[in-house]
Amino acid sequence: MLSNLGSPTKYSLLFVFILMKLSAYSQYSQFQKNDTTKAEYPYTFPILGSKAFEKGFNIPYPAGGMLNYFIAKQDVVIPEIAIGFNNSEMVDLTELLEFGTVNAQATSINVRPDLWVLPFFNVYGIFGKAWAQTQVDLTYPVSIKAKADLEGTSHGFGVTGAGGLGKYFFVLDGNWIWTMMSNFEAPVRSYTFSGRLGRAFKVGKNPDSNIAPWIGGMRIKMGGVTEGSILLNDILPDETWARRDQIVSDYYYWYENDATLPQKIIADKVLTPIVERLEAADGSGTIKYRLRKEPKQKWNVIIGGQYQLNKHHQFRAEGGIIGNRKSLLLSYNYRFGI
Repeated sequence: MLSNLGSPTKYSLLFVFILMKLSAYSQYSQFQKNDTTKAEYPYTFPILGSKAFEKGFNIPYPAGGMLNYFIAKQDVVIPEIAIGFNNSEMVDLTELLEFGTVNAQATSINVRPDLWVLPFFNVYGIFGKAWAQTQVDLTYPVSIKAKADLEGTSHGFGVTGAGGLGKYFFVLDGNWIWTMMSNFEAPVRSYTFSGRLGRAFKVGKNPDSNIAPWIGGMRIKMGGVTEGSILLNDILPDETWARRDQIVSDYYYWYENDATLPQKIIADKVLTPIVERLEAADGSGTIKYRLRKEPKQKWNVIIGGQYQLNKHHQFRAEGGIIGNRKSLLLSYNYRFGI
C-alpha cells in the first residue's frame, strides 16, 4: 500500500517540476521604440527584423542561451492507481486507498537555446537535469507515510509570442516537455501554458539597460497514465519502519473487523504481502504501479522581473506565490546576433 503511494507521488512531483522549471521568457524588455540608430540591421534573423529596425524598434539579438535554476513545491491528487507486488498482477486500488496530503517538490537545472524567427515569434529547445522528492500520507486502510527521491533528465521544445500594448508588453508561451525519471518505464509528457503582462523601465543613460517587472498566470497539464516499478525499501522513510508494529497491528485490525470480502480479496493480492514484508523489516520486493496524477490546482499566479544589463546579458527571477503551487525560478540569458 505504501509503495503505491511512493510511485504516484514522484510522478506528480516530476510533472510539477517539469512544467514549472521549464517556463520560457521572451526578450520582451528589449522591444523599445526610438532607440535605434540610422544603421542597417546586420543580422539574418529574425525574418522581417530589418523592417522592425527601420521603424525604430530596438529588437533583441536573435539567438540566445539561457541557464535556469528552478525549485517548486505543490500538492497533487491521484484519481487512479493500481499496484502489484513482485510477480503478482497489478490490482486497481482506486476505490480502496484514501490519501491525505500528497506533496511534490522538485529542483531542476536546464539550458534553453532559442531563436527569434520573427520579431514577435520565438522558438526554443529545453534540456535539463531534475531531482524530485514526493511525500505521501496514506490515511486508509491504515495510516502510513511514504517518500520517494528521484532524479532524471528532460527535453522538449516551446514557442513564444510577444507584442506591445502602448507602454506595456505581453508574452504568451507554450512548451511540451518529456521527462524520464528513475523507475519510469516511459517518459512523462507535460504541457505548460503561461501569459505575462509587464512594463520595461530604462536604467541610467544606457538605452539598452532596463528593468522589466511583470505579472501573469501559468497552467500545467500532465498527459496520460504512467507505469513503473520501485523497490519497497526505496519508498519507506525511517519513521515508517520505526512505526511498523503499529502499522501492522492497524492493518490486521482493519482486515479482520472492517474490510469487506471484496476488499479482502484485493488486499490479499497486494497489500497483505507488503505488510508482511514490513512486519519482517524486510525492504526487498518490487512494487509495480500504474497511475494517473494531476496537480491539485492547475493554475497559479506568477510575479517576476528581469534586469537587462545590456543586449547581451539578462538576469531574471520569477516566483509562483499565489495558489497551491509555490515556485522560484532564477535564470541568466546570453544573447548574440547571427
